[in-house]
Amino acid sequence: MKINNLYKEKENTEVRNSTLHKANGESENLPYELLNEHLMKVYINEREAMSLVCTGTNLVELVVGRIISEGIVKSIDEIESVYIYEYGLRAKLIIKNNINDDEKFKTTEDITSCCQDNRTYLKGEYKLDKINNVIDINDKVMFDLAEAFNEDSKIHKMTSGTHAAYLYLDNKIVKSFEDIGRHNALDKIIGYIYMNNLVPEQCIVFTTGRVPVDMARKAIYSKLGCLVSKAVPTSDAVDLAKEYNLNLVCRAWRDSYQVFNKAIK
Repeated sequence: MKINNLYKEKENTEVRNSTLHKANGESENLPYELLNEHLMKVYINEREAMSLVCTGTNLVELVVGRIISEGIVKSIDEIESVYIYEYGLRAKLIIKNNINDDEKFKTTEDITSCCQDNRTYLKGEYKLDKINNVIDINDKVMFDLAEAFNEDSKIHKMTSGTHAAYLYLDNKIVKSFEDIGRHNALDKIIGYIYMNNLVPEQCIVFTTGRVPVDMARKAIYSKLGCLVSKAVPTSDAVDLAKEYNLNLVCRAWRDSYQVFNKAIK
């Protein structure tokens, strides 16, 4: 895969003034660090496929992870090139399978900040396959991940406005990403996994967001060994995890965690 990234990443946050009003009637001027939103349109094989609202960092990982986690491609080998334009407002991907069929495209539109399925407008090419799962769920892993979350991520400490995703591999956390939306943070981790030729079935990924069907589906399309969340799943997400052999652990805190599906090896 050829990558041509002309975008120079900008700061994720800016300070804005506000007035803090207290219950005792007092008030004070309070500068506050806020997230910057970044809008990027994504083109696949010269056709506009989706619009993403995200943080303006790790855009290559985001778009690579997105087309894998939505079932548009199955592997990095199907992506010929990724081009990020100078201001990061457009990304262009060339992939090997022919998706220039009008029936596969819906009308694109700008979307809000990524917590309502963070929709794509391109239908996935592939059916979901069962994961060949090799992951053992154990206390050390789960409590390591919960502890990492408790220590907080960099941008969230400043703004309280991001979701994060952590990659756990070989008994340690090897990478983390933040974004406005939980879908984007997960996609960045997935992009990182595939771009670095890691084995997704051996990867445990922790998300700070809840796990409805769309998040479980992303994990299954990407063949992740285990998806862990501090939040809750939906009943449909649990059913999907059971059907496709995804380890699913939620309500993962420093002193407890709940296994909603333990995959069969």
